Amino acid sequence: MNPIEFLKTIYFGDRFCTKIVVDGQNNIFEFHVNRVSRIRDVSGEWNNYTDEDIENAIIVIAGVKKVIFDDSGLIPNDQIYDIYATHLNDGTYEFIFETSHVDQKATTYDITIKIIGESIHLLDPAEPDIKIYE
Repeated sequence: MNPIEFLKTIYFGDRFCTKIVVDGQNNIFEFHVNRVSRIRDVSGEWNNYTDEDIENAIIVIAGVKKVIFDDSGLIPNDQIYDIYATHLNDGTYEFIFETSHVDQKATTYDITIKIIGESIHLLDPAEPDIKIYE
């Protein structure tokens, strides 16, 4: 499944970012999420499907060429609005993470992170050797 279609199978509502890891030596970007649910209904709606939920899931972008944080300099620590991808002419993808940061005064700031990379998969910390591409 290509990254554009794969991301359409992931539900992010009421989910939040717990940490990010940029691994420059291995060209990997990890986006850790408190829970990931999958969208499996042909309608494209989540419909409260929880059979494939992953606690403390990791969204991994591999073959990273570039990571671009927005000008705010803030680190995501709250809601994930959306993650989507666009295919680029050189065979890579531009992954857009639309998320947020909440400060100590409960003020929410929207954040956009762009990653240029080759592929995406999920990891379940309970089974870290299995890359989920479907």
